Amino acid sequence: MAFNKYSASYKYAKEKQSLSIRIRITLVSLLRMMMHYGKHIGGFKPVDGNPSHPEDLKRITYLETQESIDLQEEETELDAERAAEELEHLGPIGFKNSNEEYMKFPDTIQKIDQTCRELVTKLYTGDNAKYLVGDQKIPEYLTTFLANMHRQVEEFKINCVRQLRMSTQRLEELC
Repeated sequence: MAFNKYSASYKYAKEKQSLSIRIRITLVSLLRMMMHYGKHIGGFKPVDGNPSHPEDLKRITYLETQESIDLQEEETELDAERAAEELEHLGPIGFKNSNEEYMKFPDTIQKIDQTCRELVTKLYTGDNAKYLVGDQKIPEYLTTFLANMHRQVEEFKINCVRQLRMSTQRLEELC
């Protein structure tokens, strides 16, 4: 077991990072991932019709050589790399250096909707144009499909927001 190496005579100074710094990094990462994910899924209610979300966390030091937790000048260059690492566990939605283009969840759904509408108008030409109905001139089946997709997306988003809120509350209870 890994715990067996930590005996009364263990030299903790050999550790790459102290336990307190590992805890600090983990807590900061969790908080930033929760906030980032909430922004990604559009989980924050608008205030007075304007988008609303919490402000980003103030960057803090990972040095234990002073009492202050304020980011030190010598850390600023390294901190950009740390900030990216903190969100790395979120994959493409959090890691800005991902090979995939970053799009927020609502924007992705809107792009799928738009692409479907554009492609179907290209496919239904000539005699098939008679199947394009309604104000948007798309087939009836696509209208039904897109309406169901948007309903399922909204249900998914609400469930994700609930899970995020519960995770945040559990973290708050631990702290």
